[in-house]
Formats: sequence, C-alpha cells, structure tokens
Amino acid sequence: MIRFHKVRFRNFGSFGNNGTEIHLDRHRTTLVSGMNGHGKSFALLDSITFGLFGKPFRKINIPQLINSINEKDCYVEVYFSIGDDEYCVHRGIKPKIFEIYKNEELIDQNAKAKDYQRMLEENILKMNYKSFTQVVILGSSSFVPFMQLTAADRRDVIEDVLDIQVFSNMNTVLKSRASLKKDEIKELDNDLTLNKDRISVVENHVEKLIQANETKIKSLEDELSVTDGLIEKEEQKLSGLLKEQEKLLEQMKELESLKEKLNKYQNMQRLITNSLNKSIERISFFEDNESCPTCTQTIHDETKEGVLEKLQSKKDEFETASKDIEVQIENVQTKIDDLTQISRKSSECHSKIMDSKSGIESSRKYAKKLTEELKSMSTEENDSSIDETRKNLEVLNSERQTLIEKKEELREEGVLLGCVGNLLKDTGIKSKIIRHYLPLMNKLINKFLADMGFFAQFHLDENFNETIKSRFRDAFSYMSFSEGEKMRIDLALLLAWREIARLKNSANTNLLILDEVFDSSLDSVGTEEFMKLMSILSANTHVFVISHKSDQLVDKFENQITFVKSGNFSKVS
Repeated sequence: MIRFHKVRFRNFGSFGNNGTEIHLDRHRTTLVSGMNGHGKSFALLDSITFGLFGKPFRKINIPQLINSINEKDCYVEVYFSIGDDEYCVHRGIKPKIFEIYKNEELIDQNAKAKDYQRMLEENILKMNYKSFTQVVILGSSSFVPFMQLTAADRRDVIEDVLDIQVFSNMNTVLKSRASLKKDEIKELDNDLTLNKDRISVVENHVEKLIQANETKIKSLEDELSVTDGLIEKEEQKLSGLLKEQEKLLEQMKELESLKEKLNKYQNMQRLITNSLNKSIERISFFEDNESCPTCTQTIHDETKEGVLEKLQSKKDEFETASKDIEVQIENVQTKIDDLTQISRKSSECHSKIMDSKSGIESSRKYAKKLTEELKSMSTEENDSSIDETRKNLEVLNSERQTLIEKKEELREEGVLLGCVGNLLKDTGIKSKIIRHYLPLMNKLINKFLADMGFFAQFHLDENFNETIKSRFRDAFSYMSFSEGEKMRIDLALLLAWREIARLKNSANTNLLILDEVFDSSLDSVGTEEFMKLMSILSANTHVFVISHKSDQLVDKFENQITFVKSGNFSKVS
C-alpha cells in the first residue's frame, strides 16, 4: 500500500516562493475550500500529479505551472511510504529537477529521464498517470470518468488495479525479444545463403582444380608416352646404326693390310721403274755410242747386239712388270678408295650413333622428370592447393552445420516465445484473471450504487462494456443517464477500484481526492448517501473533498483547509 504523507511546493501555480506544505495523512476527512482561482486545485490535484508523473491533473501547459510573478524555481516534493521504505520525489522547473529518494538516499540517475520516470511508475508506484487518476482522484474539470475511457484505456486501468500490468510489460519485452529472434533468424538465413554461395564457389574451385590436375596428368602421360615412343624409335635406330657400324668396321679391317700392300707395290714400282730407266739408259748408251766413254775401247757390234738383246729383254720384263704392278696398285688403290669411302660412312655412322645416344639420354632424363611429376600428382592429397581448398570446404561445411543448429535453436525458442506470447496476450492469463475478478467488481459496483440510492443492475463484461438495467426499464448505457446518475456510477466505480486495489494490494493507497463532486452533479440525497459511504471507508483512507459548498459541508468533515489569495499569491489561511 502507498501511504502519502505530504506534498510541499513553491512558486507553483499561484503559490509564491515562501513554500506551502499540505499533510495528507493527519485526518480521515478534510474539506478543501476557497474561492475560484485561489489555488485549491493547484495545491492538491496538480501538485501531486506533477510531482509523481511530471504533468498536472488539469489541462495546463507545463510552463504555465511556474508562478507568473517569480517566473523561476518552481519546485514540488511528494512524500510517501511503501511498507518500511520512505520515498520522496523532487521535481522542478527552471531549473529542471527530477530526483527520487529512497530512505533519504538518491536513487541512481544514470538512466534517461523517460526511463527514470518509467522506473518510478513500474517499480515503485505500480501505477501510471491514468490508473492513478482513476483510483485516487475524481475530478470535475479534466477528469475523464472510467466509462468514458476507450476500451484500451479501461483495460489499462483494470490491469493496474489488478496488478497484472506486469504481463503487458512482459508481453512488450517478449515482443521485443521475438522481434530480435526474427532478426537473428533472418540474419542467420542471410549467413546460410552466403555460406551456401561460398561452399558452391569452393566446390567449383575444387572441381576445377581436380579437372586441371587430371588434364595435366593426362597431358604428362601423353607426353611421356610420346617420349617413350621416341626413345624406343631412337633405340631401334641406334641398334641399326651399331650393326651398320660393326659391319663397316669389319670391312675396314682389310684397309691397313691393303695400305701396306699398296706401299709395297709402290716401292716395287719404284724399283722396277728405276731398273727400267737404267735399262733404257744402257740401251740408249749402246745405241748411241760406238766406244766406251770410260776406257775408249770400241764396242763391237756383236757385243753391242748381245748386250742390247739382253738389255731389251730386261727392259721388256721391267715394262711388263711395271704394267703388272700398276694393275696391282690400281686394284689395291681402288680397294683402298672403296674402304676409305666405307671409313667415311663409318665416321658418319659413329656421329649418328653419338647423336642418337645423346638424344636417347636426353629423352630418358625428360621421361624420368615426367615420371616423377606424374608420381607427385598421382594422388589428390599430394596436391597442396586441392588439399588446402578441401580444408576450407570442410570449415565452411562445419560453419553451415553450426548455423543450421543455431537456427533450429532460435526457431524452437521462437516457438516457445510464441506460446508464452499467447499466454501474455489480452486473451491469455490476463483475461483469466480479469474473468476471475469481474464478478467481484460487478458486485462491489452494485453495492456502492445501492449504498448511494441508485438501484440498478450494473454489469461489466470481459471487454469492459457496460450493461445497466433498471427496474421497469430496458438495458441502458452509461450515457443514457443524467449527470447526477453518472456521478453516482463514477463514484461507485472509483470506490470499487480502490477496494479491489486494497484486496490486491496493488494500486492501494490511503489518498482519495474528490474535486467539486458535491457542487454540481450530486443532489442532497446523493450527498448524504456518499457521506455515509465515506464513514465506512477503511480507517487508512484519507479523503480530501474540494468544494465551494463549505458552509453546507463543514460540519461533516474532521478537518478543513481554506485557500485564500493575498496580493498575487495563494496561501493556506
């Protein structure tokens, strides 16, 4: 229960800088009187609602709350307690002040003013402005009776009275969390799409690398096959050249003996030629000389003829031998020429053999290089680029699985939040609680109406639409009644809400303020009946009645406060 103790203010409305203090818990009933414009409403209605909620009860702009003479230092303090804790709310304009004290210690102000106010309403007062004005104040100026509120506003008031606003707050938080879950799921969907695209790119890259690897292996195998074919052809060619060389070398074995024979024949030819020349010289000598040039003896014809015959015979022998040796030399030379040609062929064959061996060796080295390269590419795992890409693919697949599992968790949480949300909707837990209390509400309303002499059957349904039945009348709505009857209904509703709040200990408070209720709508009978109601209210209830009929009501109240205006400032007389 909230127990209001006092309200203090200065430079507020028509009140000056001296400061005014009104105690709210000293008397059970207090009559507040004064002429129009002397500050009654400022002192009780506007000061309390401004102090607690930052706005006046009446439709007054915030700057107009500042005293028009002093124009600054507008300040309000509201003192109240909840259980064993004492609270004081300080609020001011020029300078702007908003402070909440608990047991004389300032509550942390790190939050924004809007959040600070929300904390005051939700965590301390457990009431907002609308529910406060429905439970604590019944006014005739800017007050909007419960039955004239919209369906949503009616629900807000009832939820505050039943202390089930927490479900609405929970639903708001839940909706925020559900929205965040949707955003998270959407973000995960985007991540999954991106992950899928990345996996597709990497898989294509792996496939291309494998294809490129296979193409390269095929190219190397083809090249190795061609190289092996060339080696085989070269080896076959080399084998033929070696056989040819062997044959040529076999043929060339005779060359040296032929050269020796040629040399021998040439020597013999020179000897024969020398002998022939000598024979020719001697023949010529004997033919040309008649005597010996050395001894001068005469050479006889018989001697000459005999010598010439012998010399001619030797000459013929030498000429025959010369011809024979020339034939032999020519034959040997021909054979030597033939063998020389064969030698050249052998040299050429040897050169070809060396070239062939060199080519085969180069081809074998190249084939070995191709074989080693093929061996290194024979398994994909040995390809570092493919292996690294596959590792990246494994990481991406692992990330995808994690994202899918996280999405499933969020989806399950979303389903759970949806179930909880259904419970927290107006048609959920709150509706069940309201249905539970509706009979009691209707019972209390009808009781208070009967106590005020208004004999009608008033009924609120789950949507807070009213049905009012009166004897000998059809069903009526709230707007069908006179102002006095409406006022009785408003009073009955206010008292019913207070009683429900007291039972629930939610919006329960010791303060009840009635602004000019007795001045316009209530007739004398209604006034008497309501005064009886006030007498049976809880001993913890302190009622303030603002009225111009002070002369008619003063004897019905324990205390009276009168506001007067002296000069330009209001004060308590």
